[in-house]
Amino acid sequence: MNNEFLTRMQDLLKDDYEAFIDSLKQEEVKGFYLNPLKQDVLKHLDTKYIQKHPYIKDGYYFDYKNYPLGKSPYFMCGLYYIQEPSAMAVASCLDIQKDDYVLDMCAAPGGKTCYVASRLSNEGLMIANDISKLRATILSSNIERFGLQNTIVTNVDPLKMKFKSFFDKIILDAPCSGEGMFRKDQEAINTWSMQKVNECAYIQRNLINKAYEMLKKEGILIYSTCTYSLEENEKQVEYMINELGMKLIPIEKQEGMSDGFVDGTIRMYPFKNKGEGQFIALLQKTTETENSKEKILKPNLNKEQMMLVKKFYDENLNIPVPLYLYQSNNHVYAIQNHFPDLSLKVLRNGLYLGECKKGRFEPSLSLALTLNKEDVKRSYDYPCNSQEIKDYLSGLTLKGEGKKGYGVIFVDGYPLSFYKESNNQVKNLYPKGLRR
Repeated sequence: MNNEFLTRMQDLLKDDYEAFIDSLKQEEVKGFYLNPLKQDVLKHLDTKYIQKHPYIKDGYYFDYKNYPLGKSPYFMCGLYYIQEPSAMAVASCLDIQKDDYVLDMCAAPGGKTCYVASRLSNEGLMIANDISKLRATILSSNIERFGLQNTIVTNVDPLKMKFKSFFDKIILDAPCSGEGMFRKDQEAINTWSMQKVNECAYIQRNLINKAYEMLKKEGILIYSTCTYSLEENEKQVEYMINELGMKLIPIEKQEGMSDGFVDGTIRMYPFKNKGEGQFIALLQKTTETENSKEKILKPNLNKEQMMLVKKFYDENLNIPVPLYLYQSNNHVYAIQNHFPDLSLKVLRNGLYLGECKKGRFEPSLSLALTLNKEDVKRSYDYPCNSQEIKDYLSGLTLKGEGKKGYGVIFVDGYPLSFYKESNNQVKNLYPKGLRR
């Protein structure tokens, strides 16, 4: 480990330094939180392998060696989100109102996005962005699995966003030097340098300025990093207070949290907290700045596309066609009537319903994951550990019962995927990239 880093940590932690070094030799801790959009999830989990988190709503630790939750069909149904426990603490510090407009500036892989967006109503709005195309694609996939309908995913440099005084809350989990990940990430150790710390601090400052511009007056910025350096943490908070005039909102200290070097901020260390390193600060914008009026995204399906969507719903579902439909290259989305029309690269515009092809509409995995038993005309429901679910997740065709048409495969009552049945054969529609 870099000697300069160790010297800096010794200066920072003083008498706690040895405990910190010892903690880096311990095994990492893993956690998850339940999806509030799903009912009765806990009764399907083995409680001997999970432990309630002391303060995160619906948050748990789990024994990942003996209970690999990421491999369970329940994970594929979006019943929970697996996230590092200290990172889970960030979104839990936000007081979310159901109709908030929220931006997650550097959102991938999506743990904070899903936690917040699943607590918003359809009158609320989440825009989740990541600058990396690969990471934004992973972000979009996680949002799909969680069944979110109020979320737009963008893939853009956040500094190029045009919003002004638009958001009630902004999450800035800033790119950082990653010192808090040293226990679990060898790459973070290998790439650490003071040059990286300073480069990250420069990027963070630009992102902070942009976030300030996009926040409404009285809006809240939650700023977090997974690093320990003062340059990337408290010095950025001092800048927001002294130069931008923002008001620091003290975070209520919970079990495992330590005081930051600016009163009201929080630090988390692996020798005091069951998780990795984290810094969290909450700040409120106090001044009025220029306000941009965003154009509203308008429904744009033509008659043929609308007919194909309606035909699919009438033949296969027991629910009405969503009120507001938007299409891009024949890909159809259910949007909300307050969605902004973005001049940005959009990967997901609300709930992706499927694609209009020649003479037919092909439904999406996203739509399937939002449906209940009573929403569909045809379905098969299998236990989580059944051979049928193992076969379906691997891409195999199942034997049918003559329920011709589209239907949904359920796992213990939770939707997994569409299928299409004909001649007593249940054709597998689970996306090839997710099969295993």
